[in-house]
Amino acid sequence: MLSPILRKDLRIELRSRFGVSAVVMFLLVTVTTILFSAPGEQINTGLMSALFWISLFFGALTGLARSFISEEERGTSFLLRLYAEPEDVFWGKYLFNLLLVFSLAICAVIFFAFFFRDFAIRDFGMFVLQLILGAIGTSSIVTILSALVARASQKGALLPVLALPVMVPLVIASTDATRIAMETANSWEGMRGDILILFSFDVAVTLVGYVLFHLIWQE
Repeated sequence: MLSPILRKDLRIELRSRFGVSAVVMFLLVTVTTILFSAPGEQINTGLMSALFWISLFFGALTGLARSFISEEERGTSFLLRLYAEPEDVFWGKYLFNLLLVFSLAICAVIFFAFFFRDFAIRDFGMFVLQLILGAIGTSSIVTILSALVARASQKGALLPVLALPVMVPLVIASTDATRIAMETANSWEGMRGDILILFSFDVAVTLVGYVLFHLIWQE
């Protein structure tokens, strides 16, 4: 059974399509910029994986930043505090953000595979695994930080400033894991360390966010 918060956000997104439109347009602009900057040039796997995850992370910050900010702008955050438990709000927003990140990741894979001949995955199973772990970590970070900055005066500028330092381990491990999946058909041995970092990071950030959310939401 879907969370009431998740159902509400899904209905709003289906009507407005703000989040999906924002991330798709960001991806198109990013891919177009790369294509015009390096027309016909071969891009090595290290640079390709970095460009892929830069598009994902900044696209997520663009589309997911409004998960709590929109509640403050519409004046519905007060009603949520009255009628919903903090843990229900956290998991509803988290799952909604996770769905958007997964949608962004699928679009990114399609765009990069279509526009860049050098974007070739040799170990698709491990690529999907590290993509899922990266999406979970991104959703956790954006959920808790967007709740933190929702009532700040400079909401749009503050979220990237706070999120990027926290995302450094996620960015490094995800970029390296994608590079290995593009270079090696059986990449588990080379990717094991990155997968452990991503899994540990996801567990730690999600648990910390869940514990701290009650204090942030009720403050």
